[in-house]
This record gives sequence, structure tokens and C-alpha cells, in this order.
Amino acid sequence: MPAQLFLLIICALRVVDGASRRAAVDHCTAIAVSPGASLSGASMVGQTVDFEGGPGSSVVFVPAQNHSPGSRRPVLDQVTGQKIGDIMQVAHTFAYTYASYGLMNEYKLAFGESTCSARITAASLAHNGTALFSNKELTQIALERCMTARCAVALMGHLAMDGGFYGEDTVVDAGGEALVVADPHEAWVFHILADPTGRSAIWAAQRVPDGTVAVVPNVFVIRDMNLDSKNYFMLSSNAMSIAKDFGWWDGKGIFNFARAFSLGEYRNPHYSSRRLWRAYGLLAPSLHLDPAKEITETDAAYPFAVRPERPLSATDIFRVYRDYYEGTPFSLVEDVPAAGPFNSPLRVAEGAAEAKVPTGAWERPISIYRADYAVLSVCNQETSGIVWFAPHTAHASVFAPVWTSSAGDVATPYVVDQSQAVDRKSLFWAVSAVSNWAYGSMFSRAIVDIRAAQAEWEPRAQRLVSMLATTTAKSHTKLLADFADKVHNAWWDLFWSLMGKYNDGYVISRSSDGTVTSTAVGYPLWWLQAAHFETSVEARNSSFANLKQRMADAAATMAQIDARRKRPETKSMLVV
Repeated sequence: MPAQLFLLIICALRVVDGASRRAAVDHCTAIAVSPGASLSGASMVGQTVDFEGGPGSSVVFVPAQNHSPGSRRPVLDQVTGQKIGDIMQVAHTFAYTYASYGLMNEYKLAFGESTCSARITAASLAHNGTALFSNKELTQIALERCMTARCAVALMGHLAMDGGFYGEDTVVDAGGEALVVADPHEAWVFHILADPTGRSAIWAAQRVPDGTVAVVPNVFVIRDMNLDSKNYFMLSSNAMSIAKDFGWWDGKGIFNFARAFSLGEYRNPHYSSRRLWRAYGLLAPSLHLDPAKEITETDAAYPFAVRPERPLSATDIFRVYRDYYEGTPFSLVEDVPAAGPFNSPLRVAEGAAEAKVPTGAWERPISIYRADYAVLSVCNQETSGIVWFAPHTAHASVFAPVWTSSAGDVATPYVVDQSQAVDRKSLFWAVSAVSNWAYGSMFSRAIVDIRAAQAEWEPRAQRLVSMLATTTAKSHTKLLADFADKVHNAWWDLFWSLMGKYNDGYVISRSSDGTVTSTAVGYPLWWLQAAHFETSVEARNSSFANLKQRMADAAATMAQIDARRKRPETKSMLVV
């Protein structure tokens, strides 16, 4: 394929791509499950993509392609989508899907991502910088060319060292990146940051030990590296010398990657550590990890990976993705003023006023209001790989298979038309409507309805996945599209149902005969007390007492009047 035609195809796909023309995506939680830790024996990797505003990302399918000798593969800037360089193209590239980052290819190689702090950062060539490659381009190139996680790690490291790497931001808070990458046989964690020149990169990778699961919550988690164990560790050739030159490593003993190049968790204390504590607590509760620990450049706080209490299914990971600390001392839905009267986990952050409260912060949950999507790729060994996808925030969304490694396209509900203020054909906007109505009405009640819808549709999705394992590959695309349409319609129906049920402070129900009942809910006592309900209206106490007595006296008089009235002796209609 001529280079010019390939560039046109890539740019056309990026018009659909929701991440290429909006603010950078970051602050994600990634997870990697080794084959021995999963119920099916498949590796699983994925993430919640927690962005800072935007219209939602499309899932994009890129078909397998053949390329002419001498062709060049364009490299695009992550934010603008403009070409900033190119590399030699290979003769054949594999079919794959991507959204904000690469998802999975036809050989069941898959990715997840999480932005991290790093001591060294760089900017893109498109923004007066020095670096060619972003996480997004690295994952896509790896999906185009690799069949295994080891190949992906080596290729991404090589490209970034040759062309330079830039992260989601140029600030040290968020200039590093972590990827989780898996194939059907193993899972890895990959860390990368810029080198001092800005024209190369420093990277490390650690295999997730079989039988364990690793979580990456916006912080480097690779620590001590046993470089004699090449089956489990990989490190860029420049890492130790740079660390030693800058005084971040003394050159003695085991090399600790995070100690050398990480700044620990950013934004606020426990921004990362609490998520790691919670994820491992859900998956391996018998460990009884200490929630008070903080992750710093010198202290990992928690293990790189843990052995789950029982083999994990996709549903177990969905539960992790949907968590906001409910049932813990850090719950966002307890009876506290920040949760509002109806126990909402919504904590809108980063307003200008927060700068005036230097020690203020909200607990950062895994499932957060400002979400783009959650994804889990299941890299099956014998059957097609499955990409589970839930647009917008996981606790208000529905997980369904968006693509298999045998499918030839992505269904329309997983594409977002960003030219529209609201794309009603997209599932993202249906979930956004459900989520925002729940937040704005009676969350503690609405979430019960949302969970009921999830409990109805996700088992159906599981049955579809079982069917896909036994049907022909060419049938996958249509089966996925038909199910996507049903889920899309169901979530818009759920939104309208919530709007009709939780409205103007009432719970509105309808009987089978159409009778409408409006039940006033009112605020709970704890909220009235927290809001100082007793002093909300400025009036003397005697005024309240006099008013109540006046109404009571009038009611008694009215009762006497009513008792003296003569009523018809029969039930027949009175005719006058």
C-alpha cells in the first residue's frame, strides 16, 4: 500500500477517534491478570479511562493491511492528530482496535494504560518539543506488528529510545506512563519516561507472576529488578547509568526502578495508594492491607502483585472497576454532607477555589464521575479474544463485548460523533445521561435501578460471549452489532425510566392500570441536621409554635363543622 494512501486511512480513522482532538486523557487505573489467576485460564488486561472533560471516545477498528516495499508509517501527535514523523513500514500489519489507546489485535495482544509521575518529561514535536512517540502511537504500532507481549515491550522500548517519548503532560506530576500488556500466555507491566535529552526514553518491564494480579493506579509499581531473571524483567540499556548520573541510584545492589525515576503518587496523598489498597482488598481480602500507607518514591506501600482469593472472572474485574469504597471507612456514599442528601459518590474536583485549601482533597475512587470508558480485554488461549467495554463511568454503565479478535468491525453505538453536542446514537451518551440523572436526582435510589439493569443485561452479554466461542468467525461482527443495538436502546430506556421515576423530589410510580402515585421522599434527618434546617428560615421560635397552634385550632373547628353536616342516605348520585 502506498505511504500516501496509508496516511490518508490513518487520518480518516482519527477523525472518528475521540481522543485525538481533545485534552489529554490521564488519571486511569490499569489492571493485569495473569492466566493462572483467571477462572478461564486467559490473561486479562484493561483500565478505567478517567479523562478531564470531553465528548467520549470512539472504538475504532483498523483492518489488516499489506504495504508496499519502502512504505513509511506516519507517526501522529496524540492531541492534534497531525503527522510529526514516520518510521519504516512493515510488509503486513495486523487488524486491531483502539480507543484512547490501543485495545486488542487479531492475535489477542491487548493493552491497558495509566499515567504516572516521572522525574524526567518531554514534549511532542508538535508542541515545540523533541519527542516523536506517545503511549497511544506505541500501543497501536505494537498491535500492528506484534503477536506477543514480549514483542510489544521490546518494540515499544526500541522505538521510544530511537525517537523519544512524551507523556500525557510535560509536568513531572503526569509525564510518565505505565502500560499493562498481555497475550494469551502472560501479562506484563511496562513503565516509560523521557530521557534527559528528550530525544530518547527510559523504560522497564516486569512480568506479572502467574497466578497473581497487578494493579497500576497512576504510579510506577516496578521496584526491585532482578535483571538476572530475564524471563521476568526487562530494562532499557540507559536506565542505570542515567539514574547513577543524577544521584537517583548509588550503583550498588538491586536496581529499584520506581525509586530512581518515580515521584510517587501525585495530586494528593492516597490518590494512588487508596485505589491500590481497595483493589487488592477486593481481590485478596485475607491480606488485610493497611489503608493508611502512602506511595512515595522510596515506599511501594503494597506488593507489585497479589494472589487473588479465588480465580477471577471478567465479572470480578467489573466489580473492581465500579468501586467507590462502599462499605469501607472511606466510602463516598456514607451519610456525609459531601455526598448530598441521597448519598452520591460525585465529588467534583479541581475548581479554582481548591487552591485556597492546600490540605484539602477528596478520596479518589476507582469508579469516578469524569470517565471516558472502562475496558477489559480477555486474551483467550483457544477461542477468540474478547474486548469488554463500558462507556462513561463504570458504575452507571453496562459491560458488553465490543469486539472479538475475529470480528471485522465495531458497532455504531460504540462510535461517538463529536460534531454533535449529544450523539444519541452512541452508548456513551446514553450512559452519561443515566449517570448524570442519578447524580442529580436521588442517587441512593437510582443506583438500585441501574444495578438491576446491569444484572439483566450483563448475563445476556456473558451468554453472547459463550455463543461467540462456538460460532463461525464471520458471524461475530453481526452478532456483536445486534447486541450493541439492544444495549444502546436499553440504556436510553433506563434513562427515560429514571427521569420519569425520580422527578422534582418525588418518586413517581405507575400501576398496571396507569394510575400514577407520587411519593414525597424529603431529606433524611442527618442531612437536615447537617444543613442546619432548624435555622434555615429566620423567625422566632414562638412564630413556629403560634402558626402550628393556629392551624391545629382551625382543624379542630373544621372537624366540628364537618361532623354537623348531613350527608345523603344513599350512595346514588345527588341530583340538584
